[in-house]
Amino acid sequence: MSGTGPAKEAQHQTTRDNDVSDWTVKTREAGEGTSVVYVNGYLNSRTGKELERVIHDVLDAERPRVVLNFERTRLINSIGISSIIGVVERMTERQGTLAFCSLNRINQELLRITGVSRYVRAFDSEEEALSYFAQSV
Repeated sequence: MSGTGPAKEAQHQTTRDNDVSDWTVKTREAGEGTSVVYVNGYLNSRTGKELERVIHDVLDAERPRVVLNFERTRLINSIGISSIIGVVERMTERQGTLAFCSLNRINQELLRITGVSRYVRAFDSEEEALSYFAQSV
């Protein structure tokens, strides 16, 4: 991420239930027109709704390239998959580009089985995803 300046933490952070670290969606700017969205904990109806809202806000801020970082996402349930599909649809409607990164084996398999991975490129790391976006600008 060198050359992109200091990472700027965005205003989006949601916490749910008793364990603050379990239910959060955070964003940061990662260069011109690019945001990284971090989904921490369990991607279900609660975090899924927040994820969709955050993506809406990111696109409204004219940041059409988004990396969804799943490094701290333990598991994605069926409603979480539905939220991801909503994000893919929103990105397509707004002519944005979406990438996934840092998926654990289980979540990677879930996205493959549901067909979501056919529409979004996945990278092993955030750095790889950001490098891909930097080359495609």
